[in-house]
Amino acid sequence: MKNIRIVLTGCICILYIFKASISLGQDKSEDNKTDILEAVQKKYGLNSGKPLTQRVEKTPDDVIKMFREAGMSPTEHQLTKEEASIVASAFAALPPLHQRILKRHLKSISFLDNMPNTALTSPVADKENVNLYHITFRAGILHQTVSEWVTEKERKSFVADPSLSISVQAGLLSALTYVLIHEGTHVVDGSVHLISADTIAGKPHMTAFARDFSKGVWRNINSHSWPFRDSLVVKSIFRPGGRRYLPAEATQVYGELIRTPFVSLYSTASWHEDLAELVTLYHLTKIFKQPFRIQIEKEGKVLQDFEPMRSGTVQKRLRLIQHFYDKG
Repeated sequence: MKNIRIVLTGCICILYIFKASISLGQDKSEDNKTDILEAVQKKYGLNSGKPLTQRVEKTPDDVIKMFREAGMSPTEHQLTKEEASIVASAFAALPPLHQRILKRHLKSISFLDNMPNTALTSPVADKENVNLYHITFRAGILHQTVSEWVTEKERKSFVADPSLSISVQAGLLSALTYVLIHEGTHVVDGSVHLISADTIAGKPHMTAFARDFSKGVWRNINSHSWPFRDSLVVKSIFRPGGRRYLPAEATQVYGELIRTPFVSLYSTASWHEDLAELVTLYHLTKIFKQPFRIQIEKEGKVLQDFEPMRSGTVQKRLRLIQHFYDKG
């Protein structure tokens, strides 16, 4: 039995599958798990030896159907040589754990023109506790830098005002690098059940990683235990009942954000998005030494800037990210 939830934020999307029970017994041997994984891979045509850069395929029909039923008309995008090089660079930039897990669980990726959101991670298979995935990307991000794309995304949280604007200085890497790490984290999360909330004997069960990650921050997948009180941070468009902020509220919003364990407004959407954003921004700022600075500007002049990754409460969580760099 499984429950399915589609999250469409207008920025990054994931089609979540949450299990109601663990179908693969805990006493199964590692050899048996490998056999099951290989059988599922074979059934769905995933060749784990095939380079990730060669897994660009046609978008699955059910993904196209989902968009069209919502009144949208995305079309397949054929990569140019230059774009294929950008894709290869983004895959090469992934953290070590992503590299290992995606080889075994990422069946394919595709690119669409006229796609309403940035990316969609969707399940291809959910058999014998083995998940395989497809990621669909909006082709336009192939021609944006991280700074351009994150700025565009961040501004959607605010009512437009020509006299006051938000910008994000996040370096000149391809936006695809950011989005692939983010979506790849969802694939890792779903494949090895890092923060899945399964049920054993009718009681909620979390992994040790999930307990450490959520402690003091998350009560469950989308309910916070962090004491926000009346903070504007949790009144964004990424939260149920949220709204776009007024530009005049920007200083308060980001001033409150940097006192929380969250690296972005989008991180507050769910614990899955929190993990994906934390891993992505750790990798970009710590490994690739890129900036992540949110700036409030008026008439072209920077009035204030904020760096969520320097927050003391965020820094305390970074030890957990080492899990993505352990040799395996």
